[in-house]
Amino acid sequence: MKASGAGMGCPDWPKCYGYWIPPMDEKEVVWQANKQFESGQIIVHEHKLLVANDNFKSSIEFDILQWTPYKKHDYAIYKPEHTVIEYLNRLCGVVLGIMAILMVFYSRVYRKEKPIVFWGSIIMFIIILFEGYLGAKVVESNLKPLKISMHLYLAFLILVVIAFVRSRVLEPLDVEEEKRKSIRKWLVASVLLLSAQLVMGTNVRETFDNLRLGGIIRESWIDESGWIFLVHRSFSLVYAAITGVTLYFLYELKVKHYAIKWMLFLMLLIIFTGVIMGYFEVPQFARPIHLLLSSILLSYSCVLLFAMRKK
Repeated sequence: MKASGAGMGCPDWPKCYGYWIPPMDEKEVVWQANKQFESGQIIVHEHKLLVANDNFKSSIEFDILQWTPYKKHDYAIYKPEHTVIEYLNRLCGVVLGIMAILMVFYSRVYRKEKPIVFWGSIIMFIIILFEGYLGAKVVESNLKPLKISMHLYLAFLILVVIAFVRSRVLEPLDVEEEKRKSIRKWLVASVLLLSAQLVMGTNVRETFDNLRLGGIIRESWIDESGWIFLVHRSFSLVYAAITGVTLYFLYELKVKHYAIKWMLFLMLLIIFTGVIMGYFEVPQFARPIHLLLSSILLSYSCVLLFAMRKK
């Protein structure tokens, strides 16, 4: 959400400007005479966020006594497109929570046969709840870079846990034991390198955010970011080499798994979007795409790694 610029599309949480259904028109978030306001409703007034103290109908003149300044942050900019994007993000979080509940419910059948599936599902549900809590804190902090990073790390962890639980339901790949051990080492190296890249990439994003907050123009972000961007860019070649060798070994061993082709395809796309950011002053559209592709690649990498376990 931060990469798309819509992270503060809703200044409060879990509601949006005090509404359960987000406001689609600026008239809904500004003061107007002879208008009915509800308790907790938030408006943007004179570059400030104000919260209605009670249910009331406004008079001809604005009465400050009917309002309380919003204390959690001072971000008072309304953009309807950002509000829609942010609220869709929250709705996706609700859907994820519901699916996690269903996953826990249906995993009960494995409590005796495969207890790791049941308890893994519960752990995943707890992590998702904490992720929602962190999301609220991110909004309250007005998108502080460090809190965004923690929110993102937890999202990566959710992907890994889901891949792990799923692998324990399915049968492992049918590969000879010696070959399995060898390939598994390469896959472990690939996943660890990708995880390191994700951490460094998050630090790069955090650095860019700090530069933006410091008034540094986008064209100077890469030059001002220092060593972290250079290491992240150079390290991507190491990851690509290790993963390329791993996929080649899997191909030579005629291991059939849907994740193999997707990993190669995603890796090439990620490198391409990275080149765009590196040579075209970090265009805003490339950042969320780069992150999304990297997250999907992490999922497929973990799926393949966990499928390579011993029978």
